Amino acid sequence: MSLADLAERHLGTARADSLALRWRGRDGRKRDFTFADLSLLSDRLAGHLAAIGMKAGDPVAVMTGRVPETAVAALAIWKLGGVFCPLFSDLGPDPLLARLQVAEAKLLLVSDEAFAKAVKPIREQLGFLSSILQSGALRQMLEEDGPKPPKPSAEAGLLHFTSGTTAPVSRGAGRPRAILHDQRFEARLVASGRELMGIEAGDMLWCTGEPGWGLYSTFGLIVPMALGAASLMDESPVTPTRCLTVLEEEPVDLWYTTPTVIRSLMGAGIAVARSARRGRLRLVASVGEPLSADAVDWGQRALGVAFRDSWWQTETGGVVLCHPLQEQPRAGSMGRPLHGLTVKLIERLGDEFEFLPDEGEVVGEIALKVEDLAPWKSVGGEQGAPQEDIEGWHLTHDIARRDENGNYWFLGRADEVVNVAGRKVGPFEIEAVLMSHPAVAEVGVVGAPDLQSHQHLVAFIALNPGFDPVCGLRDELYHYAVEHLGANLAPADVRFEHHLPRTSSGKIIRRRLMLKL
Repeated sequence: MSLADLAERHLGTARADSLALRWRGRDGRKRDFTFADLSLLSDRLAGHLAAIGMKAGDPVAVMTGRVPETAVAALAIWKLGGVFCPLFSDLGPDPLLARLQVAEAKLLLVSDEAFAKAVKPIREQLGFLSSILQSGALRQMLEEDGPKPPKPSAEAGLLHFTSGTTAPVSRGAGRPRAILHDQRFEARLVASGRELMGIEAGDMLWCTGEPGWGLYSTFGLIVPMALGAASLMDESPVTPTRCLTVLEEEPVDLWYTTPTVIRSLMGAGIAVARSARRGRLRLVASVGEPLSADAVDWGQRALGVAFRDSWWQTETGGVVLCHPLQEQPRAGSMGRPLHGLTVKLIERLGDEFEFLPDEGEVVGEIALKVEDLAPWKSVGGEQGAPQEDIEGWHLTHDIARRDENGNYWFLGRADEVVNVAGRKVGPFEIEAVLMSHPAVAEVGVVGAPDLQSHQHLVAFIALNPGFDPVCGLRDELYHYAVEHLGANLAPADVRFEHHLPRTSSGKIIRRRLMLKL
């Protein structure tokens, strides 16, 4: 089994003619593809790509968005032993150029819209690309038989730019960072999908991640195809109305989404969610940002299915923390380590670190034993970044609390932890409380310099409809935080914003909020 035979492994079985991919277009069209269909189409495209010079080991950037051609392109690239590099379809010229250079891309597959917006302005700087294929040429290749593709190669790989890539990338200000996995990571990825979701052949999995984010190529493509399940791809923007429509009209068994989507659904109201028929839906998981306790409870009340948080990184090649399927999720917690993974909490001491106790409640940085993970390589990134692997341990930069029962609770990134009166405070524990107030749609907490107590907390808050940014509400939110957190951890500095800056994968960009201080 390898990424190169992902479309073929079900041929010759009863699943060959089963649904593998369903696409819903913005205009209401639907297209269904069986495993046999995807095998044929990816064969065609692989033959055409080989004919224009693609070779094993070549990185191929794909910027085509939520369309079936994206999935077929990935399968074709892997058949040729290439490296599939998905990119967000809304990248501008400078971020796109930086990513193509870091990836050392040889080909670019791009939608017509993205070509006009992002490729044309930098076309003269893309001489290192051997070919650029737009949507029309790509569709034509899929409709016409081409040269027979060469024998599948074992060099297939996946290059994901990390969702933490939020710093400027143009004019020498820094380089985006990507993680390169070879096909050995598939086994751990699929095993983690089973443990997180209990996914089975014949299930339908809806992953709302945009194809440029690693969540789609892993759980929207590799995991369901490997296990004989169907993947649902919806071209329309993910709005509360659209979510409920899809869940009502499609036989979705498993839904993997983000806290951003969940919060928007909550904002639409519990009555709206309860009015929708949910069909076969049996599990909803969340990833990308920590999921606050009120969101977990809301899912149970509104949809009859409690949202389950999960934690992993692009580097880990699969889920690391989640809630056992046989247990109700612990609201606000990321869960416990998956089987076969060694997870520790550490404290950094310069270029070294020490392990924190394995018993009792402890706060520290999450570290994973490297030998438990599929091999990976970091590409690009900014010089001078903190070391990630020391003495056989992958240091994640994520700070968490482990309770007495072994459950992990996210506190914040190491560089986002705030020092308040000598105490290290993770922004998420403050944000989670403020998010439980009915007026708050989203919140980002950062630290500002304070001569008296190291730093003080500043909360940037976007409000739900029906609430006005007045002084009275600011005071109410402060007293609400005091009631639940205590006076030392309640942000007295509350600032209202229309929207908070987020990455394409939904993570709040706190460094941009700090520019407002």
